[in-house]
This record gives sequence, C-alpha cells and structure tokens, in this order.
Amino acid sequence: MRVKINKATGSIRKWIDSMAKGEFQPIIKVWSGPKGTRRHFFRGVKAGRNHHFLSDGEYRAGIYYESLPHIIDYFEQFPLWDIERAIKIANEMGGKYPQDSDGEAYIMSTDLLCREYDPIQRKVTQIARSYKPMDSLDFKSKHPISVHRTLFKLELERRYYEELGILYRLITDAHISKICAHNLKAHRESAKYKNQFIEHEERFLYEFVNLCLANESDEVKVNLEKLTSKLMLSYSDLYALFQWGIWTHQIPANLEVKINPYRPLILKQVA
Repeated sequence: MRVKINKATGSIRKWIDSMAKGEFQPIIKVWSGPKGTRRHFFRGVKAGRNHHFLSDGEYRAGIYYESLPHIIDYFEQFPLWDIERAIKIANEMGGKYPQDSDGEAYIMSTDLLCREYDPIQRKVTQIARSYKPMDSLDFKSKHPISVHRTLFKLELERRYYEELGILYRLITDAHISKICAHNLKAHRESAKYKNQFIEHEERFLYEFVNLCLANESDEVKVNLEKLTSKLMLSYSDLYALFQWGIWTHQIPANLEVKINPYRPLILKQVA
C-alpha cells in the first residue's frame, strides 16, 4: 500500500520554517504526546529553552546529557524530516513505514540530537540518541511482534542517520540509572548562577577532593565547613561550588550512590 505523505510534508514544512527563523520546536510536544504516558517539561540550562520529554527515561537522558561538559546542547523530539528518505529505507528493509489507519505517514523522531565537541577531531559533531526502556526490547516481557517492530524502527532510524553521516546511539535504562539522574537533577540549579562563584572553581575543586580523599568518613557538610576559613568563602558559596562540581562531573563522585550533604561523599574507584 502506498504511503500518503501530504499531512507529514505539511507539518515538516512548518517545522523547517521555524528552524529557518532560529526557533527550534520539537516535532512532538508534551501536550500532544500519547495519552496515559508520563511527560516532563523543563527549562534547559544549556539550550536556554523549554525541553519536551515524553517519558521518565527520556527525561533522565535529557538531564544526563545536558550535564556532560562536552555536550553543547541538544534538540529533543527531532524529526526524521526527510520523510521520503525514511520511507525509502523502510522499503529497502522490507518493512512497513509507520502510518495511521488512513495510510498517512507518521513523522518519526529521535529523542536527542546532540551537538557535542569532539576533542580528538577538535570540532563540533552531531550524535543522534534514542531512548528505549529495557523491557521494550525483551521478548520475555513483550509480544515478539512488538519487539520486532521496535527493533525495525530503531534500525530504520540508525540507517537514516548513517546516510546523513551522523552517528546513532541507543540509550537504555542500563546507561542512565534513576539514582544517577536524581543526583544530577538535585545539583543542576547551581549552573543558573555560576557567575557568582565560578572564579573560585579551580581552587575549591582541588581542596575539596583532597579533603574527601583524606577524610573518607567525614560528611560533605563537615568538609565544606572546613574550607570556609581556608578559602575565605561563605558556606552557601561553597555549597554552590560543590553542586557545580557534581553537575559538571568535575568532582569524581559515584553517581550511582545517592548524594547527601549529611553523609560522606563516595568517590569513584580509580583503577
């Protein structure tokens, strides 16, 4: 059956017009996503705009990738806007491109299209990332037809970006845990007012990490209090620097353990 693309083409044309004006709009927004799903709407620190995520897993991925120092920003719910290319790839794979009951093509989208700095190539690159919960790929928990369909769409997506010369990666619950995302979210607010303390960043990180290594049983709060007189900074400034160090991954904390200022900070094991 022939795939109708008139509606999809019209939507993509409007999306391209917005992009031409420098206004990115996700192709699917939180209020237009599937009913009965958990959705998240929050202000991005790096992008400086509101992000739309359609599941808890996408939200965790958004928090995690925003925190990584080499990530410049990202576009969520980014459409596979060359729909004719996408349909062609589906045909080459011997499968059916996603469409509604009237034969109208859906617009497929990628959860995150990241712009990031590659230190090896010394240039900004793009990497497309899609999130899927582990159980959606598990033949034991899902009907085989459902899993095969999910894998088909993921492979279509991968081939689409391969043709455009863009790397594609799959994200699952195994990559970003709930605890890791919680730790990062709890400390991201510091990024909004970093200019108030950033001049003390280098010295603080050096002194604080050394204190943690020398006093493994001391609470975070205790180590910060020790630095108030040494660095001549208020406790609130030091705590903001601590949050910044966690958020930017400069403090080598084990993010798989919930961070609490009234407990010792568990650092990563370095080989």
